[in-house]
Amino acid sequence: MVTTQPQVVEEATRVEIARERRPEPASEVQEREIEGKMFKLGKSLSQEMQNQIVKVLARHLNAFSWSTSDMLGIDPDFLCHLLTVDPKVRPI
Repeated sequence: MVTTQPQVVEEATRVEIARERRPEPASEVQEREIEGKMFKLGKSLSQEMQNQIVKVLARHLNAFSWSTSDMLGIDPDFLCHLLTVDPKVRPI
């Protein structure tokens, strides 16, 4: 008789639940603007939900980083990445 440890089963279940609830990117988006800041909203959202999101963004506009220049104090080397790819190797 094979017994499994409860922790292993619990972790596997947690991973499965996380996969099931993982949000997918919106397939169709529309661009909106608030005070010169552009953002995208999913077209599949109800008009009421879109309006609520716009209100929250407008109220907290300065809380978001709209570009890297808005992230004062963060080293640009941290924000950038470098892929070390051998130029002699053909990509597959």
